[in-house]
Amino acid sequence: MRISRKRRTFSVFKRWLVVLLCLVLLFVTCFISVKPFVFTYAKSEAETIILNAANSAVLNILEKNDISYATLSNVSRMSDGTITGIEIDIEKVNKLKSQISNELAKIVRDNNKYDLNIPIGTLFGNEYTTGYGPKIKFKMQLTETAIIDFESRFESAGINNVLHQIIIKIHVNASVLMMGCTDGFSVSTTALAAQTVIAGKVPDSFTNVIEQPNNDLADEIFNFGELG
Repeated sequence: MRISRKRRTFSVFKRWLVVLLCLVLLFVTCFISVKPFVFTYAKSEAETIILNAANSAVLNILEKNDISYATLSNVSRMSDGTITGIEIDIEKVNKLKSQISNELAKIVRDNNKYDLNIPIGTLFGNEYTTGYGPKIKFKMQLTETAIIDFESRFESAGINNVLHQIIIKIHVNASVLMMGCTDGFSVSTTALAAQTVIAGKVPDSFTNVIEQPNNDLADEIFNFGELG
């Protein structure tokens, strides 16, 4: 009698064990199959989050420092109005680079965990089911490393006028942490720090020097101009 009960108990245990193993196998199979779609969706959302954070960081820092064209550069002129040079305040630019990078990291860090709601139809990877069905909530985390740089751009703005723009270039290397896995991506954007239209006398003539390999002709001409 006792042996029969033990056999029944063992038989029930084996059935439950088989069911459990089937569920685990089903879960692993589903995890592997939907993972590419989840990370594609997550990276798309993460790119938007990073770009919005970058724009907010730039706006916050420029407003905080009351940045204008005059605070970043100085235009030198001769008595007749001819422009002799434009000097960028390197110290201030380097300070802004650091501040923008720190502000961007702070914005991402303060919202460290993000909710990602994906329609179940999207996980099937079928164009006819994408966007349909109840949404499954996922948690994701973001990490980032930002590279900030400044660039000057000059464009013609009419006779004797030149538009000078100081552009902030932002390149971010980021990672999405989700479902126990990590995937990386990169995004880049630009923002306008300051601009002005510079009016001044245009030179009567220009020299176009096409330099050949191992030829320092252009340097010699510039040096000659400095000596003159």
